Amino acid sequence: MLKRRKTPAVTAICLVWLILTSVALLTPAQSRHNSSRDESTTAIRKSAYEMMKAFLTQDVATFKRHSAKRTLDLIDLAYEAARQDPVYQQELQKAHITNAAQFLSYFMLGMANQYLQAMPLSPEAAALKVANDSTVSFISDSEARIAVGDSGFARARLVARVWKIDLTDWLKKAVLKEVKDPDLRARIKSL
Repeated sequence: MLKRRKTPAVTAICLVWLILTSVALLTPAQSRHNSSRDESTTAIRKSAYEMMKAFLTQDVATFKRHSAKRTLDLIDLAYEAARQDPVYQQELQKAHITNAAQFLSYFMLGMANQYLQAMPLSPEAAALKVANDSTVSFISDSEARIAVGDSGFARARLVARVWKIDLTDWLKKAVLKEVKDPDLRARIKSL
């Protein structure tokens, strides 16, 4: 029998094929999963940055676009509670607030001013700091916890392939301190 001699090209092709098949066999779904998580982390940080910048610049439309539905529902309930409370009714009238979007803008203005006074940075620099300094921990493929330092302040939820930021749990405690109506309190707690 004739012995076949392998040329360097055939050897190289065999080696490449061997590497590719062994990588395909040895690479678990975990590496694809990690790649997906890395992409998701990047997307979450981008959403957190854009939402934080919108918050600090009182850009209600952008803030709402990046907010989870629960957060927007909480804001609607907070507005409803403020309309019912005589103390807040006067403040709302004085500020000419007649709907939840105006209430959100007014709320954002006060909170943003407090935040920027405590942290003397531009809105863009402050948003970038929050996005970069946050830790994203995945609870599932469609939900992650976002923490800055020791504070778990938000969750990210994947909705229609877009990461939405959910501030509900962080904001709920402060809102509940101000709401007196038992029905509204129950609705807020159920969020």
